[in-house]
Amino acid sequence: MKKKILTLCSLILIIFTSFALSGCDFGNWFKPDLKAPTIVLNKTEKTLSWQYVSHAEKFEVYCNNELSNTLVSVAGTNTYSFENLINDETTVYNFYVVATGEGYNNSDKSNVVTYLSSDEEHNIVSGMEISNSNLNLISNLSVNSNILTWNKVDGASNYYVLMYSNSLGENIFETTQNAFNFEEYVSADEIIMFRVGIKNDDNEIALSLPKYYNSNNLEPTYNKNIYYFHGELNDYYITNQEELNHIVYYAFIYKLDSVDVCLSQDYLNELILNAGTTQNYKHLTSAVQTACASFTESCYYDTSLNVLDSKPREVEITFSYVGSKTPENTTNAVRTQNELDTPYYEKVNYEKRDASYNDFASDKQLILEYVETSEQLYHTVESGATPIFKSENSDAYILYNQAKDVLREIISDEMTEYEKVLSIFDYICYNTVYDDELVSMPDDSEPVFITYGSFFLEGVFEDGIAVCDGFSKSFSLLCNMEGIDAVRITGTVSGGLHAWNKVKVYGNWYVVDITWTVTQTNDGDFTTGGEAANFNSKEFLSYKYFLVSDSFISNTHYPANAEYSNSFPAVNDYYYYSNATYDGVNNYIISSDEEFENLVNYMLENKQFSVEVAFSSDYFANPTLNPTLHNSQSSAASKRVKTACGIPNANILFVGCTYKAVGQNEMGSIYSLTLINLPDIFTNEVAA
Repeated sequence: MKKKILTLCSLILIIFTSFALSGCDFGNWFKPDLKAPTIVLNKTEKTLSWQYVSHAEKFEVYCNNELSNTLVSVAGTNTYSFENLINDETTVYNFYVVATGEGYNNSDKSNVVTYLSSDEEHNIVSGMEISNSNLNLISNLSVNSNILTWNKVDGASNYYVLMYSNSLGENIFETTQNAFNFEEYVSADEIIMFRVGIKNDDNEIALSLPKYYNSNNLEPTYNKNIYYFHGELNDYYITNQEELNHIVYYAFIYKLDSVDVCLSQDYLNELILNAGTTQNYKHLTSAVQTACASFTESCYYDTSLNVLDSKPREVEITFSYVGSKTPENTTNAVRTQNELDTPYYEKVNYEKRDASYNDFASDKQLILEYVETSEQLYHTVESGATPIFKSENSDAYILYNQAKDVLREIISDEMTEYEKVLSIFDYICYNTVYDDELVSMPDDSEPVFITYGSFFLEGVFEDGIAVCDGFSKSFSLLCNMEGIDAVRITGTVSGGLHAWNKVKVYGNWYVVDITWTVTQTNDGDFTTGGEAANFNSKEFLSYKYFLVSDSFISNTHYPANAEYSNSFPAVNDYYYYSNATYDGVNNYIISSDEEFENLVNYMLENKQFSVEVAFSSDYFANPTLNPTLHNSQSSAASKRVKTACGIPNANILFVGCTYKAVGQNEMGSIYSLTLINLPDIFTNEVAA
């Protein structure tokens, strides 16, 4: 026993000796710490004030990190006038106070307050191009006392302050000093993002990385956690069900293992009232389940809650997902695309972009978001932010550059907004087939479905095979990269979970559903031995669900979050078949032999042997009311037109039939038409 005590004493001696040699003051170990004061700035009187701190004998006042003065402590309110410090050379004054006392350790720094000696008028500027290429040009952004400050840049005569909040939107202010007083723009419970920049050699504003500020400080731990979602800044302090919906969906996109949130007392009371009990946290479980269901998402997950009885407003929501953050599996395509289809971007003769083109709207957004996965990429761009990549090896970086290559290939700056949307739609449809193999898997294959690339951007950009999730995410990404507003809507249809899009064209929102647009054939639809057999298991370009209205899908598509979907009201149908033309003059509604003949002649002359058109109900009978008469009329018209066009022995392959409104006051039968068994004179030349 004695030996053990001696050994312990030796160890203690060695430890004390080591600390002594390193200059450690043992006396401070046993001294209590003074409490840090909280200072208040009076800009008008140019004074600082704070309340007495117990056992403090003096207060050290620091200005711009240098000791300015030492005041003897007084009971009650302590005041310091800094008017004599103000000079013409310094604009920004940052103050903090430290309490000192005999027998006590100095307090930590107080809060920092900032005074501007010259609070100049700020000019709001507009029409300026911004650059996200030099994010570290301006640094050290700091917020104190409703004043934003940053480091000076040699040679910079003007600075540009971006201020973004949910209520104000985006504003850019011009100032000559490296400080900005934003007090008049801030309201209660407001989250603000700041970025600061200067003009570069290209007359663009090169902006810094962001700095966030939250005027709500009710729950500092949760108010300081800020995230960007669907165009809005949010924190982890939850005041209503919508905010809980948002943070849960954000967790889905980023595959977060957990989120710690704090519920406001009013919201918690509302949940308890609605649930009628707090037993087993039924009120919280119900709220989280509602949040999970508000956006049906392509991720299978389980949730659980962790709540302390002592802190009923603080809730940890944990998630477990099937599969990793990126797709792990692929399938084999059952169908192939009809190679005789011609996507819109190949029909026009606009000047295409070159390989170095890089003027994408998604690179010039004022909000920045770090992304690593394809899920984060599409959602960030859809939300109106510029993606920033932590690694050039990340899936997001690779896919983003693949998407840029696609847009360089299919889009021309001469195109209208509508033409760009049509080209993006055609690209996805023409280069990607529906994943029949995946959806034909037995029900017990769920939830491993979500591990397949068809649910992600990878399905479209890498595999050429996708389901509704992959289609809708890719359409959203490509449109928003071009500066065309598009959103992804999730919900249900008769077959289960589904996803589609809404896109804004010429100021109006429209519905786009690439999945339901697909016109396809099955293996064995056409007898073997003839040319028609080559069109078994094919997909054909179709526009049945391209730019349609909410009312058009109201009986088939049910959004999980109706409020979100309704915020993008698709009031009108664009009526593709009556508004689009195949030759600049004639639309895609065929109402007579003459119009049918004009179409076929155009196809022969331009080597475009497949097209989708609508036959007016005035020309062909309604197939749903009289299929026999309809088939008879279409067959007879086909024979007459082939003879008139000089191809009597050829065939016109009619694929699919959808009867719907094809014009404002016009109904029609929609078919994909393909000319086959043509004489060599029409097929042995390559179209220009």
